[in-house]
Amino acid sequence: MIPPWIQAFVIGGIALVILVVPLKVVWEMTKGSRDRTARLRALADRLKERFGAVSFGWGILDRDRIHFTHEGRPTCVVQPDEDEIEIRLEPKVAPGFHVVVRTRGRFAWPIAWESFRPLPRVLTHDPLIDESMAIYASGTFAGYIRDLALQGMPAGGKPEGLAESLIILRRLPGVEKFEFRMSPGGGFRVWFRLRTDDLVYRPDEMESAVHHAFRLYDLLVLF
Repeated sequence: MIPPWIQAFVIGGIALVILVVPLKVVWEMTKGSRDRTARLRALADRLKERFGAVSFGWGILDRDRIHFTHEGRPTCVVQPDEDEIEIRLEPKVAPGFHVVVRTRGRFAWPIAWESFRPLPRVLTHDPLIDESMAIYASGTFAGYIRDLALQGMPAGGKPEGLAESLIILRRLPGVEKFEFRMSPGGGFRVWFRLRTDDLVYRPDEMESAVHHAFRLYDLLVLF
């Protein structure tokens, strides 16, 4: 016969594992969420130095976000993870084509997916672009992007237009990787993986990122 105190000890130990461990997991998850919320609120305060109509939106079923305007044009910023920042433009005219541009690694995949659509890689044959980023689009729009990128790469001159904005976004201080996507259903968004916190603590760098995001939008949507 097992003594009652041993039974109580075993049951108490099992209850401790069943209750405390999940509670600790939930606590750690919510703590990370609270930290990101506090960080994004602080970023919203800093963005008031450069943008208009800045407001913080607390997400219940979605991520927290900062809404603001740049030269009267609405956009928002979200923080998907601790070392990530995403800029989402909120224009009235939705993109009409599918495009993906991302930092190139050692190997560039021949296709990328956007909204379940496979997009072949577009080669400009300019090493400054092709060796630093991979561009994906399809159909006649792929040719348009290629021509637009090459027009902005004059021989011996400074990059202009599409090429300039892509290069600047790729080389923003503290950015390890960047990617922008546009599609009729997915909107227009620019994502950064951060190596340092320049975009988080320097409003001037965020202003540059938003400015060039809208320049890309004007070239690729309002052309």
